[in-house]
Amino acid sequence: MSFNHLRIQRKLFSTLTTDERDAWTQLLRESITSRWAFVSPTYAEAVNADLGPVEVLLFWQGDELVGVMPLQRAAGWLGRLGMREPVGRHMTDYFGILTRPEVRLEWSPLLRAAGIPCLHFTHLDESQAAHGLTGDNPRSGLRTRIHPDGGEAHWEYLRTQDRKLVNDTERRERKLVAEHGPLQFEMQSTSPVQDLEALIKLKNAQYRRTGHDGGALLDPVNARLLTRLLASRDTNCRPRLSVLRCKGRLVASHFGLQCGPLLHYWFPVYDNQFSAYSPGRILYRHILLAAQAHGIACIDRGEGDSPAKRDFANEEHRFFKGLLGSGLRGQILCLAQRLNWRFSA
Repeated sequence: MSFNHLRIQRKLFSTLTTDERDAWTQLLRESITSRWAFVSPTYAEAVNADLGPVEVLLFWQGDELVGVMPLQRAAGWLGRLGMREPVGRHMTDYFGILTRPEVRLEWSPLLRAAGIPCLHFTHLDESQAAHGLTGDNPRSGLRTRIHPDGGEAHWEYLRTQDRKLVNDTERRERKLVAEHGPLQFEMQSTSPVQDLEALIKLKNAQYRRTGHDGGALLDPVNARLLTRLLASRDTNCRPRLSVLRCKGRLVASHFGLQCGPLLHYWFPVYDNQFSAYSPGRILYRHILLAAQAHGIACIDRGEGDSPAKRDFANEEHRFFKGLLGSGLRGQILCLAQRLNWRFSA
């Protein structure tokens, strides 16, 4: 289906009708390549409440909704002048259009039709190229596609592929138990409010310890977004707050979002006092073992490549960035953004 056969409408999230939200949810439920929590109406609703107004591009074929793209004004003066970014800005792990397989688009006419002068994005998945949407500066993304027979079978298969990793992880877990007491693992925390507060505190301590001044959760607004998402009951944006304790003490935890069979591995953290035991690996192992019981078939580590992410990954894909302008105003905004990057580097 070509762009010429579509009508694009830009609406504030708060003005969407029940029918439009239901059609959006149906598109998400049926999607094969773009079933991501970050393009769900529940995620957009949470962002709209905590990070500011969300806009939604609706793609219509006649009276039928065939595509959705949630956006937000960029922060600061560039946003006030018209620059848009993905909903949730740098909190968001995936960006793109949620649509049917046959839909084909082009960035320039799309921006013109939507009345958007400038768009800056990251985390555009390579699968969006099938719809005509591409970007620059590719970066790796890593996933664990779990064995069809579940986490236990996956762990044993992994033993045949990387015996050193498996044996070392099991050895460190035994050492942790021997020196600090029995482990308690909860796939879904039974004390979510307290555990989320502890996760945010540990994550911010990690940011400061590693010199990551731009850490997302250092901004209280982003931390509040996690608190709001914690209350979601939507199967397309289900919060997963997993914890690992020794004698009641939090060793490691992870807050992510599950969309159908996909778990976005979003905010993992551990108590640095346990770092010698590789608690992040141990927690990941327990989540992997419990995945099938919670309907999880794939664990997605998001953008970025590191030894820790590669430890259990068996699938790689690419994310892209882009800075696009439409018309003279858009080109001026793009130039201003590039200058801003140059002088703030």
